[in-house]
Amino acid sequence: MEFTDTIRLKGEVELLKTWKNGKEERIIFPNAILRKGREALAASLANEYGTNYDFFITRMLFGDGGTSADGQPRHVDANRNGLFGTTVVNKPVISTIDPNNASQVVFTSTITYDEGNGFVLNEMALQMNTGDLYSMTTFGGVTKSSIMQMTWTWRLSFV
Repeated sequence: MEFTDTIRLKGEVELLKTWKNGKEERIIFPNAILRKGREALAASLANEYGTNYDFFITRMLFGDGGTSADGQPRHVDANRNGLFGTTVVNKPVISTIDPNNASQVVFTSTITYDEGNGFVLNEMALQMNTGDLYSMTTFGGVTKSSIMQMTWTWRLSFV
């Protein structure tokens, strides 16, 4: 191993759309690890978080401002610490360590049939207990309706 080797954070988001008639569709897209997320990881490993440990993911935020006027996903700069638009759905996450890959954490949340209806979701973020965003992604719009629920799986790996 050379000293130039680095550990990189990478991740992907998977959306499973399930309609009431049983039809399913999967969409996968990448995410960006934000500066506050990287800082939280470094502070955690250095045990520099004081008496209140808040550097863990608690929420998944979904918004409507992730695309430009021409419908293209906006670029997520690492210094960003908020969605581009309005947070239209704010859900708790279920966190697990992948049993087949101990360096991968999986966050899952479901927008039920009754939530977020009529909104075009095109951005989302993982929010830490501090309120800062850990990671964020933008994507082409997905219109939420009452005949569909959305199960979001966000994987973060340390490779």
